[in-house]
Amino acid sequence: MSALAPPPGDDPIAAATHALKLKRLAGKTGEMPDQKKGKKTARTVRCKVRLTRSEFLELSKLKKQLARKGVSASKEELVRAGLLLLVHLDRSELKTAIRDVIAPEPATEERK
Repeated sequence: MSALAPPPGDDPIAAATHALKLKRLAGKTGEMPDQKKGKKTARTVRCKVRLTRSEFLELSKLKKQLARKGVSASKEELVRAGLLLLVHLDRSELKTAIRDVIAPEPATEERK
């Protein structure tokens, strides 16, 4: 599937991904920003993140699930998408998410 071809089927995730790719492609004009007019450029920086093995496996599993739906996304793109979701969370939900990362509740086994 090319970046310009519409996604097959009625999958909302694939449709949203397609729309975002089109938006990004439209924003790439190839011209240098005019620094005299004070325009800011988006710069990328390198960031190293350490994940637990289980977090890495979850990321890989998510990537495979999306691939089965026709959405190709790198692990880096998934982490960046997660960051965007975190930015829009309610602050109490964000605190809960951070607490779960810092001190997750221990898994309990149900014994009969």
